[in-house]
Amino acid sequence: MQTLEREVSAVEYIQCEWVPGTMDQVRLRLSDNVVQLTLEQLQQIAGIDAVHELYLKGMTALPFNQKLRRAFEKS
Repeated sequence: MQTLEREVSAVEYIQCEWVPGTMDQVRLRLSDNVVQLTLEQLQQIAGIDAVHELYLKGMTALPFNQKLRRAFEKS
């Protein structure tokens, strides 16, 4: 987990995109680390605006906050 903490200190945003072939699964990427969440989980963590942008663009960059950090630590 120390590697993740070092990467986080250098990264301010995390890439978020749809999981291909799904309608409710989202993939969050931070360098080599990947976490898959449901759309509902993402909305609870990052807010409704993140979900709206995801629908409009198919991908978005989210600020890496404490809630997202916990999601990565659980995986």
